[in-house]
Amino acid sequence: LNMAIMAESNNSDEICAENIAIKVAEWIKKCEKTIDFVHNYEPSEMSVLEALQGHPNLKITDPYGYISEVPLSKKVESIETHNGKPVNRRDTISAKATVKLTTGEELYGR
Repeated sequence: LNMAIMAESNNSDEICAENIAIKVAEWIKKCEKTIDFVHNYEPSEMSVLEALQGHPNLKITDPYGYISEVPLSKKVESIETHNGKPVNRRDTISAKATVKLTTGEELYGR
């Protein structure tokens, strides 16, 4: 978030301090609402027809899904941790990792 707090400059230091306190309180409320939205947002169920509506360039999707499921699992060339340590394909991966596919693509997970 990139927000600035602007306070009016008045002759009285007390009024200026009060304005700053109001601006800061408003800014904190705005930040809390934004953080709540990002972390507590639960999207409603959407049908396939609804998901396909609109221009495709305006959508965020994950074209890969789960690497442990077919057909993606058949395209896995190698898996490495964020430190470059090789991971066995049969191991459960639940950390930062890089998955290299036989197609030349690299998937990065957090």
